Amino acid sequence: MTGLLDIRDAVQQVSEAIASVLDIDVIISDTDYQIIGDTKKHYKLEVTEIKDNYVIGNVIKTGITKVIRGKADSEHCSSCGIQENCNLEAMICVPIHYLGTRIGAIGLIAITESSRERLLENQKNLIEFTERMADLIVSKLREKEATTKLTVAKNQLISIMDAIDEGIAATDENGRIVYLNSVFEEILNSKHEELIGKDIAGIFAVPYVTALINNGTEFNNIELHLSTPDLDVHSLISGSPVILEDKNAGSIIVLKKMEDVFKVINKLTNTSLSTSFEQIIGDSPAMIQLKDTALRVATGNSSILITGESGTGKELFARAIHHSSPRNKNPFIAINCAAMPEALIESELFGYEEGSFTGASRGGRPGKFQLAHGGTIFLDEIGDMPLHLQPKLLRVIQEKTVEKLGGHKSLVVDVRLITATNKDLEGMVDRGEFREDLYYRINVIPLHIPPLRSRPGDVRMLLSFLLKQYNAKLNKKLKGFTADAESALLSCRWKGNVRELANVIEYAINVEPSAYITTNSLPSKILEKREVKVQQTPVSTLHLAESELIRSVLSEFGSSVAAKRRAAEALGISLSTLYRKLKEMGIDQE
Repeated sequence: MTGLLDIRDAVQQVSEAIASVLDIDVIISDTDYQIIGDTKKHYKLEVTEIKDNYVIGNVIKTGITKVIRGKADSEHCSSCGIQENCNLEAMICVPIHYLGTRIGAIGLIAITESSRERLLENQKNLIEFTERMADLIVSKLREKEATTKLTVAKNQLISIMDAIDEGIAATDENGRIVYLNSVFEEILNSKHEELIGKDIAGIFAVPYVTALINNGTEFNNIELHLSTPDLDVHSLISGSPVILEDKNAGSIIVLKKMEDVFKVINKLTNTSLSTSFEQIIGDSPAMIQLKDTALRVATGNSSILITGESGTGKELFARAIHHSSPRNKNPFIAINCAAMPEALIESELFGYEEGSFTGASRGGRPGKFQLAHGGTIFLDEIGDMPLHLQPKLLRVIQEKTVEKLGGHKSLVVDVRLITATNKDLEGMVDRGEFREDLYYRINVIPLHIPPLRSRPGDVRMLLSFLLKQYNAKLNKKLKGFTADAESALLSCRWKGNVRELANVIEYAINVEPSAYITTNSLPSKILEKREVKVQQTPVSTLHLAESELIRSVLSEFGSSVAAKRRAAEALGISLSTLYRKLKEMGIDQE
């Protein structure tokens, strides 16, 4: 709590004012018995503190106003050790209260006979006057406390704004800068003293800033790009008015550096999948050679074209290349050109300026090339990119700059381009469906992923991997595949490649009631392909019929030892023969 000592100068001024008006000596003390205000006429000695047995000390202790008619009439004066050095003739002493607590006392002291007479004759009025002076001192104390609180709040606010990683500036009602933090200085590449007092509308000569200053019109997150020989500002800018009693008392301007905005956007929107080449399943000679080549080219910046049938894992390879490149700490932005409406693809890739088309967001929006700055952009199904947009993409690749839809400024972008397609781009070039110059720009490093049917050894690895993956995803505990089920899966041609295989395994794990995936839980299309193949082999047909009969009997009797014994009797075979056949079928005997 603030005390009288904190407003010593103001208290001394009150003491001198009272003494001047009343021609009387004045002393003011706090509850620690320190002399705060003193006109120093009643003591012959230098006195810096009082005691609790002095008149003023007793008033501080008791809180009761006292009138002393003379030293002889006061027990406090008679017991005082320095009364010989005291000029007191009479005294009025009034306590000072603040918020129900005594904080000190004021003493009016007559040091001559004439002043004594005036003091005693007017004691009632003087007590009231002194109480008003006590109120005046309390008001000064309140002002001090309010000022202290404002100072603390201001310092806290400044500390908060200086700790924020956005540029902040405050202006007065005329738009003159009265405060700015260090980030604002950094963005504008100017020093504090160069910006204080400047007209904010002069720095940002844009209509929405002028409207904010003149009309208090708020705006949020508008992309701002100022470029001069000495300054290049690329930020999101927001502004809001400061309202005081329904009047515009100033404004707050906030700048967010676009590089920081892009980082946040990428963190929120970019998938967290980080793929390495070790995570790509397959150890066939073709896959080993492909992964080795992709790993070697990952360290460069040349454009890569990945070809292969649908479902072979083209995006997986693109992610692995990004993960193994020096750009792996920066964004990986993936765009499917076939999945995006033709009317939107240009604005999504290159961004747009405010008002460039009906429904355009205020302030415009950055495109995917801007968001991928410093990283990798992956354009899947590049063969489906509209022909009229291909020249713009070619210009971005060649010049490393992008121009927004409706814009007139070129923005520098540093991205590595990886494209993918399952189409015959060379044939499309010959038919005039794809630009030849763009084809050669994106096809600097060609990578072809072979279809799954050409590497059957990888299918077995994928079965094991997918079983483990979907067990975890679906909270299942399947142990493997029966021989028939595995044979059916290995013999399939997998037109949809890894994507189709993963889809089949996920389906089977969902519907399989036993511990192993059987042919019963495989989609009918897989079995149809298998049945066509095994119809040519009578032995295989017989084996399948026998297996189905055993499964049917076991499902009726159960899986305990006693149940298996009854099942063997029903089948007309011994228990050991039943166990041998179950083992051949890949059914767990536990």
